[in-house]
Amino acid sequence: MSDELIDIIDKNGNIIGKKLKTEAHKTGDWHRGVHIWVIVDKKILLQKRSNNKEIFPGKYDVSCAGHVKSGESYESAAIRELKEELGIKISLKDLKFIGTRPQITIIKDKNIISREIIKIFLLNLDHLNNLLVNKDEISEIKLFDIDELKRFLTNKPDMFTEDKEYFFDIINEIQKLNK
Repeated sequence: MSDELIDIIDKNGNIIGKKLKTEAHKTGDWHRGVHIWVIVDKKILLQKRSNNKEIFPGKYDVSCAGHVKSGESYESAAIRELKEELGIKISLKDLKFIGTRPQITIIKDKNIISREIIKIFLLNLDHLNNLLVNKDEISEIKLFDIDELKRFLTNKPDMFTEDKEYFFDIINEIQKLNK
């Protein structure tokens, strides 16, 4: 797991300190994260996490996600993560903010307690040309038709990270926005 300095926040999102990401995951401190859901021609791009990842290796996850570094804004983190993970270069106007949510992930056998306040963004793209997938982070990417994704989430939930309700919430939001 790559380490970076992140801001520790209180329940209201106020910055109250700084720690290395690995330390925050050991102590369960609240910190900030971003999720970017990429939509291409009404299909949802998901990444399959690298088998080297400490959290949910080999599972399908949000198109792009990451921690907000200390001193960085949510929006800057989203733009940075898209470039680092997928080679997608965008500007702030390309992102559509759709919400904020707390996310708690506990993996007892790895002594990980990740508590994040996540800002969620959508990015609509016309095509997927010239992606530069970061193989340290991602083993593959796949475009899912919405109905196909719902079937997989229902019938093969082990393919995905643990929060299936979140996936369904995002699918519903995407369907509302794309009507």
